[in-house]
Amino acid sequence: MLVSAAPRALALDPAYVKEQERFLTLLTRVSEDPDNPPLREELIRFANNMSAKPKIPTEAKKHFIRAMAVHLDAVNDSDFDKAARMYQEAIKIAPWWTQCYFNRSNALEAAHRYEEAAEDKRFYMAARAGKPKPEELAPSKKHGTADYRGNWGGGLDCWRYEFEIRGDDLTITMHCWDFPRAVYGTGKVNGRSFRGSSPGGMSGTGVGTRSPIRFRGSLSEDNSEITISSILAPELAETEGAMNAAQEQVRLFGAPAWQTQTWRHMARD
Repeated sequence: MLVSAAPRALALDPAYVKEQERFLTLLTRVSEDPDNPPLREELIRFANNMSAKPKIPTEAKKHFIRAMAVHLDAVNDSDFDKAARMYQEAIKIAPWWTQCYFNRSNALEAAHRYEEAAEDKRFYMAARAGKPKPEELAPSKKHGTADYRGNWGGGLDCWRYEFEIRGDDLTITMHCWDFPRAVYGTGKVNGRSFRGSSPGGMSGTGVGTRSPIRFRGSLSEDNSEITISSILAPELAETEGAMNAAQEQVRLFGAPAWQTQTWRHMARD
């Protein structure tokens, strides 16, 4: 039970207990009636607004990672269908986890299953219902209406990116659920634009090596998306491991080129 697993002081708080009981009631109802979209949306909205967010079970994370691996390598409808089925296994365990719906909607769209994809997008957006939109948040005094607060991500990986801005100094940290944080890079921000670099190093989980990079990007006018471009920069490496890995990438794939992706303002899972 989630209540019994909480710290003793928190578990004895009546408001916390009531919140947990409501969550467990909704979770049970969704498990008993999985084909009830309004009920599922109610669970998602409630879980996302809880004062103590429910933990994502380890087994759900395992299914998600396996699904993501299939999704990233998918080349035809059958592959995307398989990824969608694997995301479903994670959703069965954690039906409030909006990132699973977001990823599955992408897989379903790629498999030309548009109606199902649209429903998953509605589940993903349900977490934002009743919340202030990014553009409605109080503007930053330093940077006008630019608002970098919150979590950002691309959807097809488990990483979340957080921006910390002090004056014009920028630090981007990344984390994967409850894994240790790692610094993506540091740089300078100027209103809606930013640029910086990272020397690379060990990943946040201590497994694998992050590449040394330069990056640049900008925040959209409505504060909902960040477009970021990065390029491999072996000369920035501060460790032998990062340098060797970067040089091997150049050897295998040729001269580095700028790669662009979009990070979206994410629901807080």
